Amino acid sequence: MKRALPTLCLALVVSGAARADDLDRLIHKADTAARGDSSAGVMSMEIKTESYHRNYDMVIWYDTTNKKREKTLVKILGPAMWRGHGTLKMGDQLKLYNPRTNHVTVVSHSMLGDSWMGSHFTNDDLVKETELARHFHHKLLKKWKGKNELGQAATFYRIKLTPKPTAPVAWGKIIYVIWERGDVILPERAEYFRKAGASRADRTLTFSEVKKLGGREVPAKMTMTVAKKPGEFTSITYKKLKFDLKIPDSKFTEQALRR
Repeated sequence: MKRALPTLCLALVVSGAARADDLDRLIHKADTAARGDSSAGVMSMEIKTESYHRNYDMVIWYDTTNKKREKTLVKILGPAMWRGHGTLKMGDQLKLYNPRTNHVTVVSHSMLGDSWMGSHFTNDDLVKETELARHFHHKLLKKWKGKNELGQAATFYRIKLTPKPTAPVAWGKIIYVIWERGDVILPERAEYFRKAGASRADRTLTFSEVKKLGGREVPAKMTMTVAKKPGEFTSITYKKLKFDLKIPDSKFTEQALRR
């Protein structure tokens, strides 16, 4: 019996590591479902607040093939009043462009949580400076069988994410719900809490309208609501998506941001 203990302990360690690796995989795949390693998309944004109701048409490019220098460019296509506004991420550097003043602002990490163009999404939400699998510790809270929004049988996971000490994040914890069906792993809901001990989420992001875009099943719509602002929301809806593109470096320059 004593001789079996080292083998048993090793098995438990390997099993625990396997579960951690599996959660890493699930979180990463869900978090990058609509982005992939590289992609380009056309989307619309609807913003409803107490003061105004806006709609933007936007185009977005991602390239994360170089993990040390991830790149994102977001440009507003319309309406005319907002056309040309853009956001560029190059590695750890983030820039905002205002065509009215022809001015580029370099965003500090303290501004990552600021509203993007008057929406309920932040600068970080749009350019993904933080990654859930890389910047957060995770703990599986619940696993169950159920049906996704398409009525298909799927396995669901409710995961608590807490930020690592050096993570550039403003949230004390995130409760993340994702589902898995075969090779398809998609997010369903993310609840963001300012404090780790809080019981009520400060904001909630829901993922819906699962469909095939660019040859992949993705949640085509994301809707952000804020607890302190009932009735308000911002939704992003993908119209077109293409994955695994070779995007030229010239797309991710200040010249392209200003163009």
